[in-house]
Amino acid sequence: MKWTRNFFTAALLVLGCAALFHPAAAQNADDDASASAVARFNVATNLVKVPISVFDERGLMTDRLRKEDFRLWEDQAQQEIRSLDLDTSSISVLLLLDTSPSSKSELEKIKSAARNFVDKLGRDDRVSIITFDENVNLILDWAGKSKAKDALGRRGGIQTGLRTALYDAMYLAAVEQMRGIDEPKAIILLTDCVNNHSRVNFEEAALAIAQSRASFYLISKTTMVKEQARQVRRVAIIEDIYREMFGEEMNSVNGFFDRREKEMTDLASITGGRVFFPANYDSIRNVYAEIARELKHKYYLTYVSNQELIPDSWRRIAVEYLSPASEVLYRRGYYYLPQTTRRVLAPAFARPR
Repeated sequence: MKWTRNFFTAALLVLGCAALFHPAAAQNADDDASASAVARFNVATNLVKVPISVFDERGLMTDRLRKEDFRLWEDQAQQEIRSLDLDTSSISVLLLLDTSPSSKSELEKIKSAARNFVDKLGRDDRVSIITFDENVNLILDWAGKSKAKDALGRRGGIQTGLRTALYDAMYLAAVEQMRGIDEPKAIILLTDCVNNHSRVNFEEAALAIAQSRASFYLISKTTMVKEQARQVRRVAIIEDIYREMFGEEMNSVNGFFDRREKEMTDLASITGGRVFFPANYDSIRNVYAEIARELKHKYYLTYVSNQELIPDSWRRIAVEYLSPASEVLYRRGYYYLPQTTRRVLAPAFARPR
């Protein structure tokens, strides 16, 4: 984008100097070249990259995809697909780790799984690490895999807290850390989906992530913590009262987590990411490894929108894959020139204890 704007400015300057020597010819050249420069600028502005992953009947990622096997629409208007390529450029990955009380006993397993994920990234890939409890802690700003592994392995560097500022962490990850970061990029959130200490709500956090154009992945601990939640005395008392009054199970724990899981699943689907529900902490390692493989083998469709684009408007994308597949994941839309309203969360990041 910056190069295109510089080219546009330089073209106008050169043509202005030429006009001093050949006024009439220069005027025509000025009009033609200006139109060409504007066209180039518009193409660069309207070029859309859509991350896409195709899975076969066995649940394995399909490679050797062909542009001819896809059709794409933006706001119900069919678009001409310019290219379909496996993106081999470096990727920026933000690891967002829940270090609230539910993680205390298994923190070392979580850190080990995250280190294994980082180890599978490429030499030029970049990592940022944020943890959250009652605070949102910037453990590592953007750095290479070596520094990321050191940060995750440092004894005492990551600790658990008392409460959970989940939505604040999601919001700050998108607005602060993802700002100015080029695609491809991803946010990988490990959490039990409980939030009890945030200053923003889920809608604000989800909007910020959608505007960032980062692929959002969730590793949900809800399967592991549901039974723990049922043992909380206050929850047990409420469900006992409900059972006495209505003669049936209230199942408030399942209802709560089902709602949280649906919110997160919808967000992941919109951004072209995925949601995982490991059964135990040992399985988290395999989930991280699967996400790493997917990120390093993700294709991108590109097209130039033929629609009238209004700043801060949501553009809905639909993709059709013409060959057999069990699942096609892609970004379902994007904000054109989003006007992000930045909430003041002071301090934005708490430094690690």
